[in-house]
Amino acid sequence: MNNLGTILLASSLAILSFSLIQTAYGIYKKDRKATELGRLALMTNPAIIVLTFLVLLTQLVRSDYSNYYVVMHSSEHLPLFYKMTAIWSGSSGSLLFWNLILNIFTFIVLWQTRKSIQDRIPVMNLILAVLSGFFSFLAVFYADAQPFREFQPEAAAGRGLNPLLQHWAMIIHPPILYIGYVSISIPFAIAMSALVSGQLSEDWMKFIRKWTLFSWFFLGTGILLGSKWAYEELGWGGYWAWDPVENASLMPWLLTSAFVHSVVIQERRGMLKFWNMILVILAFHFSLLGTWITRSGVLEGPHSFSKSTIGTPFICYIIASFVFFTGFVLYRRKDLAPERNLEAITSKEGSFLLNNFLLVLSTAAILLGVFSPLLYGKEFKAPWFNSWGVPAGIFLLLLMGSAPLLAWRKGAGSVFLATLFKPFVAGLLGAGLYILFYSQNFTRGDSEYGDLLSEVYSVLTVGIGIFTIAGIFQEYYRGIKARKEQNPEESYFSSAFNLLIKNKRRYGGYLVHFSLVLIFIGYAGNAFKQNTSVKFYYQLSPPTSPEVVYTSIDKSVISGYQIEASTLKIKPVMVSDNDDKPNIQNVIVSQEGTFSIYRGTTKEADLVTERRFYPQISHLTGDFETHIPTSEPAILSLPKEDFYIQLGAIEKADMSSENPDLPLMFMNYYFTGSTGNEKLALYLQFPKEIVANLEIWINPLVKLIWIGSLLYFLTGIFLLLPIGERKSAKKESAT
Repeated sequence: MNNLGTILLASSLAILSFSLIQTAYGIYKKDRKATELGRLALMTNPAIIVLTFLVLLTQLVRSDYSNYYVVMHSSEHLPLFYKMTAIWSGSSGSLLFWNLILNIFTFIVLWQTRKSIQDRIPVMNLILAVLSGFFSFLAVFYADAQPFREFQPEAAAGRGLNPLLQHWAMIIHPPILYIGYVSISIPFAIAMSALVSGQLSEDWMKFIRKWTLFSWFFLGTGILLGSKWAYEELGWGGYWAWDPVENASLMPWLLTSAFVHSVVIQERRGMLKFWNMILVILAFHFSLLGTWITRSGVLEGPHSFSKSTIGTPFICYIIASFVFFTGFVLYRRKDLAPERNLEAITSKEGSFLLNNFLLVLSTAAILLGVFSPLLYGKEFKAPWFNSWGVPAGIFLLLLMGSAPLLAWRKGAGSVFLATLFKPFVAGLLGAGLYILFYSQNFTRGDSEYGDLLSEVYSVLTVGIGIFTIAGIFQEYYRGIKARKEQNPEESYFSSAFNLLIKNKRRYGGYLVHFSLVLIFIGYAGNAFKQNTSVKFYYQLSPPTSPEVVYTSIDKSVISGYQIEASTLKIKPVMVSDNDDKPNIQNVIVSQEGTFSIYRGTTKEADLVTERRFYPQISHLTGDFETHIPTSEPAILSLPKEDFYIQLGAIEKADMSSENPDLPLMFMNYYFTGSTGNEKLALYLQFPKEIVANLEIWINPLVKLIWIGSLLYFLTGIFLLLPIGERKSAKKESAT
């Protein structure tokens, strides 16, 4: 099947080359038949890529160890679901998946424009053919992008899927993020086709806006899912670490956010045409840059790939494309002149412009931090990002809350009493109440928090967040009131529903703002986060099962919580639910600690936290090599805070020698010893007393982040679905 996959990729490159040549010739000679032939060839390519994708998927499901990618990223012992999702766990597979999504979107946009005869459409086809051709070119000529490299002789076993990726959020996070990355190619191609062809009429704006909103939604959802994965899987008590790969996805999202808002100004006021072209160019090339960062191996992160041969051609393509299209923007600058000038910086359009500049400056600062190891020889850590990122985020929140309340062309002073005053008062009262709330209700340690600046930032975030929410409710109230005056027979609920359905862009946008406010307020709780470590002593219990059991009666009191240790088990966990007999390839060693959590005399929960040790198997011999540890934290989620624990390192109680390799000792105990006496002798080799380190975090307001994330997802789906648009679409077609 490797040969079949390779032939299909070569066929894809040949078809795309033919499409590119035909389309370019048709544009140059103004030959409609040539451009149509190029378009049809481009529409054929998705079928080839789908077949290629299915070939690799089949090899993964069958555990075909003649395929290098399958050997390195899958195993016969993996559950079927993980075998299939391993297709985007490695560099070459994920690049093939990238190409698949690109070709599906290309087919959709070509179908949408099939009846158009405008001169800019062939230019769009040409841009998409070049982009898709580049990915097929990599897959044919560069080893690290080739998903069908042979492994000869056939491997004895697969190395399996990275244990960190064996989590529900991480499985769906990459494809959702890839959809966001790839889909920005479509609005970019549409905008650049208008730019290159010189057909800069405004009729392309509605088309491009929907595609941009689609990309923005999936990028944001992917980022939020990644945060959930980091919180639940990495066992460090946090959800965002300013990791280079996290930043690689955040930068195009910020730029796409700027473009989504900026397009509104161009539609309503005929302004920011030049700026919008720059924004869409930046958004597209930063999505490519994010792909390059994760696959070139230049920068390291917990979910980036190793150093790769595709790094050089990839960055050369990004630079060449960016220079070419930016040059065209400069060439067309006179055609992109604004129809009106900005009349007041505190007007609605002025606030949108400030929002754009802040988003672009934030992207530039993140880019500097991402490449700090190359530029300065040291990596900028989270404190550096937070030093400017937190105040920038607060200012963005202020702009998000004030922009809907401002007027076109007029300054804020002229509408302050009418639209801004009540939300402003609500924000002040909310900030004051929050001060009383956190001082009385957030769990405190033995000393005060001590970081005054963080507390100030937290109060500002909550105050501005409540100002924004009050503004949203005010706008909804005014809209419902106006609708009730026109339709007195409607109930208030019906008026609110119809208001939302018939004006999705405005009132659906308010719901997106509301979701982001909840997320920001959740972030504000990080100012009061606490972290501490506790040691618990355990005694080895007599053997009664295949598990090795330690018990403890230790207790500890932390910030109003009492933690009681009970058992620490070392036990086997099967990699899959298949009926395979346990062996060194399919057994995970779990160190499982159970703890009872009390508030006062009330028992809140029994929490179970693990460290799992996955077997790393030699693909050449099938023998055990080493263990890969992962964290499985336990979280007690309360309304105002999360109590988060993670089992850490285990040491000998007397500290007399090197810490024991308990997972390896357990493997020896579990798989060897044929008689009861031999088993008992192996059991008694375990340390009689051990010390387990428990890491504890208290994270206030985290629940609001996940509620806001869910609302962001639901609102985004609502905005993308064609609900409530039929009547307006019919009216537009009738006119």
